[in-house]
Amino acid sequence: MGANGSFSSGSTNSELGRAYSTIATCGEIQIVSPKNPKAGIKLPEESHTPNRTYATFYKDGHDVKAIAKYGPDGKKIWEIHTVDHKNLGSHYHDWQKGRPTTSKPLDSKMKALLEKIRNFKQ
Repeated sequence: MGANGSFSSGSTNSELGRAYSTIATCGEIQIVSPKNPKAGIKLPEESHTPNRTYATFYKDGHDVKAIAKYGPDGKKIWEIHTVDHKNLGSHYHDWQKGRPTTSKPLDSKMKALLEKIRNFKQ
């Protein structure tokens, strides 16, 4: 997996990079999971590999928790969440300066991407 949170500094000695493993791939999307079973389920803040897309499932595997797209600089561009914040259902946040912005409804491409991952069978 290329996500180690150290791309911007040019270092590969980040603990974050050693904290995830790729458990499967679905086309160009890497499905990742924390190596520590007690760790929270969230996606890396940065990717060591530019233009990457990562997804993660809830620990019990019942659904996709999040999908994120990373840009050429390894920084997160957007992240889809399936947690229902304020009755939005599945939604996404653009990312700016390492932080999520306001929640937005999924567009048709993001809905298709979410369904692709939800229907993925290992």
